[in-house]
Amino acid sequence: MVMTTAKQSTGEKQKVEPAAKRKQAEDSRRMYVGPTIPGVAIQNVVYTQVPEAVEEAKKDCPEFANLFIPIMKYGMAEEMIRKRKGYIFDAFVKAMEYGEKRRRK
Repeated sequence: MVMTTAKQSTGEKQKVEPAAKRKQAEDSRRMYVGPTIPGVAIQNVVYTQVPEAVEEAKKDCPEFANLFIPIMKYGMAEEMIRKRKGYIFDAFVKAMEYGEKRRRK
């Protein structure tokens, strides 16, 4: 990939990312649609990478993986949660149970 430059009004050159690189960065962003669990993840926050605390939580609750979705699929995920059916709702319930168990410790 070739990085292009653009001149700013001050005469300095600024690096501009190619469109393909920006697209790749956008594709790596995921929204967490599960319940807020203190110290693990916050509901409806967009993450560029899965937090370490979530990776740790996946050992006890692998359903966490289903709760990090591409931003464009948020509407579908919200509908599953609202209608209380589908794989995202099932993962949401498991994550809530995990959060309750974690709070009791």
